[in-house]
Order: sequence, then C-alpha cells, then structure tokens
Amino acid sequence: MKSKPNSTHIIWLIYLALLGVLLPHTAWAFARFEPLGKGGVILAWLLAFAFEAALAIFTHKLAKHIEHQPHIRDPRRRFIARYVNAYAGGLFIAWLVSSLANLAHAVEFGRPLKILDAWGIPFAVYAIVFGAILPLTSLLFARVLSNTVETEQGIDPEIAKLKELLREANTRLRETEQQRTATEHQLTATEQRYLAVEHLIVRLFGDDKPARILAAKEQWPALPARSVAIIADCAPSYVSEVLNGQEVDK
Repeated sequence: MKSKPNSTHIIWLIYLALLGVLLPHTAWAFARFEPLGKGGVILAWLLAFAFEAALAIFTHKLAKHIEHQPHIRDPRRRFIARYVNAYAGGLFIAWLVSSLANLAHAVEFGRPLKILDAWGIPFAVYAIVFGAILPLTSLLFARVLSNTVETEQGIDPEIAKLKELLREANTRLRETEQQRTATEHQLTATEQRYLAVEHLIVRLFGDDKPARILAAKEQWPALPARSVAIIADCAPSYVSEVLNGQEVDK
C-alpha cells in the first residue's frame, strides 16, 4: 500500500521547487567564469546542479541531525549542538555560493521599480530579498523538516521529587492492598473456623444424644467409648450401640 503524501513530503516538494528556480541563476553565474561555447555552458550547469543538490543533501542531513538532538535549555549550547557541525558547514558553503550567484543575477538583470524611488528604498535591498536571501531559507527548511520533539535533557528537581513521591505512594498503595487482601483471607478463615466450632458445640451440647456421640467421635476419633460416653453424658453401652449402628448404616 502506497503511503499518502504528508506535510513533510509537501515541504520537500516546495523546497526542491525553490532549488529548481535557483538553478538557472547559479548556472548563469558559473557560466561567467567558463569559456564561451557549449562545453562551458554544460560545465556551468553541472557545477550549478552540484551546488544546488548539495543544498538539498546538507539540508536533509542537518534536519536529521537536529531531529535526534535532545532539548537543551541553554540557547547557546542548543545552537552549538544543532548547527555547529559538518552538515551545517557544508550547507553554509553551498548556500554562500548559491547566494552570491543569485545576488549577482539579481543585480545584473534587475530593473528599476517605482516603489524604490517613491519610498526611497535602496536597490540593494530588493537585490538581496529577491536574490541572495533565497538560499538562506535552507536553514529554515532544515529546522522545519527536523520535526524536533522537545524533550527535557535534564529533569527538573521539583519534577524529580514529585515523581519519587508518586513512586513511593504507588508502592505503599500496593503494600496496603496486599495487606488488605491478606487480612480478608484471615478473616474468612477465622469466620469459617468459628462456624465450625459453633456447629460442633451445638452438636456436642444439643438434646440429641446420638448426635452428641457422633460429634464427639468425629472430633476425636481416637477416644474410647468410655470417654465419648462421658462427653455425651450417656452409658458406654449406648455409645457402642450408636457407633455400631452408624457402621451398619454405612
């Protein structure tokens, strides 16, 4: 599936279109320093293409470099980290050549404008705006294309303290939850034991003698019939009859 064009693709398209517009001006400037004839023109265009392509390549490389740089609070250190490198150096050289070529073309073929005389604007201002300044936008494109995610390089002490407090609170919350679960289990086990004891007491001290005998025997299987008789408050012979009757029933 083909990916749909996004804003980055559009920006690159605009940037390459800009370089394409600058290309003939740069080729014209190089041609001024080459021998007349077809060979000189071809060489001038190759040189112009090389420098404009260098603008695109170094802009791309610088954009990627900026994109992978962490955010630094100090403006001076942030500028050095982003723009003092080989990519920016190559971009500056290509920009300088292209700027001078386009400025020369603007001065060579620039014609008087009424606004210059009416407003008293020097012609040099228009020559720079419509000539030399165009390649300068490469730095702007590099910054825009970098898609830099601003992340703090250093953690603020207050934020670090709050994060530590949050971690401690979460740990205590987990421990409290574990203690609550354990307490609930203990309460459930205690309740079950209490119910079992209550049930045993009801059987041992109820009015039903056979039930008392069976309860005593179930609770203390090793007790002899005489001891069970004492607990059930009946004769040992009756205990034997009940227990023998239970075994027959089984």
